[in-house]
Amino acid sequence: MAKYRIHDWNEIEAKFRDKLLLGNGASRAVWPDFKYDSLYEEALDAKRIGSSLGDLFSALDTKDFEFVLRRLSQTSQVNHLLGIEEGETFELHEELKNALIDTVRAIHPEHEQVKSQLIRIADFMTRFDTVLSLNYDLLVYWAMLEGRAKHGNWLKDCFIQEGRFDNDYAPLREPYNAEGATLVFYPHGSLILATTLFGEEVKLSRVGDERLLDRILKTWQEEDCTPLFVSEGETRKKLQAIRRSPYLKAVYDCEVATITDSLVIYGWSFGDQDEHILQGIIRKGIGRMAISVHTASGRSQHFCGETETKIRDTEETLGKNEECEIVFFDSESDGVWNR
Repeated sequence: MAKYRIHDWNEIEAKFRDKLLLGNGASRAVWPDFKYDSLYEEALDAKRIGSSLGDLFSALDTKDFEFVLRRLSQTSQVNHLLGIEEGETFELHEELKNALIDTVRAIHPEHEQVKSQLIRIADFMTRFDTVLSLNYDLLVYWAMLEGRAKHGNWLKDCFIQEGRFDNDYAPLREPYNAEGATLVFYPHGSLILATTLFGEEVKLSRVGDERLLDRILKTWQEEDCTPLFVSEGETRKKLQAIRRSPYLKAVYDCEVATITDSLVIYGWSFGDQDEHILQGIIRKGIGRMAISVHTASGRSQHFCGETETKIRDTEETLGKNEECEIVFFDSESDGVWNR
């Protein structure tokens, strides 16, 4: 296997100012409890999902909470409209909703527990034109809020009036009440996003002094809406979920699948379950990629080799004649993410 050079971030950062993609390693660097492999398995291990719900997940061939919640909600609504008496669908919906709420509450930090790291994350994100976070948690959103006092309205997620996404977001790339502009997107959704009973996709916000995470979980509990994030599943099913959502589809088609310049990847493992993301990145012919490496793992050279092979194979599959430039950098370099 070739010997790969792993750079310090400051050696390469001048060439990478366009887009930043964040994977689960970015969240784990802030809060180690995000180390679980599967939200569904976490709920199952904690015995929050009973046998009937487990059978339903198996029958639907999925581990995606959002997908099953929506199916149960739709079934219950149709039964009600048709005058069909039933209680089991509603009970399963409530059981699954409570399982999701309890699991998220168990693993997600409170704002105060990560607050000291958020301004460094905000500083890092302002170096890029675009940030794409594959994580459903609130860390990126909290960092955006934390950065306002220092950077003004620099970091923007394009949800404007009444928490609705502005599809015509190109003008938001122009600085407004800030010295620059960075647009933030969630290709797999986020806890901060929800789908209402009428199919509207909105960004949730806290009320008064209520904590944001509490507000989100309370909204799931009391209002007829489902969280908008793709929590599990193989790449084909994740792509199907993306196609069902106007917001996720717009982000994938207009941001993930249109990259032609440079991309920094931090904390992403290039797993098979996210093959659709890699194909989207490669599809238009990206020029340069800088990929973070966790050197403390002792497998850095192996990771570099596997990652380059996967990228080259994807380029070949998509018929790309020119190979993109690939460089690797130490994920714990000074000035990177929360360092």
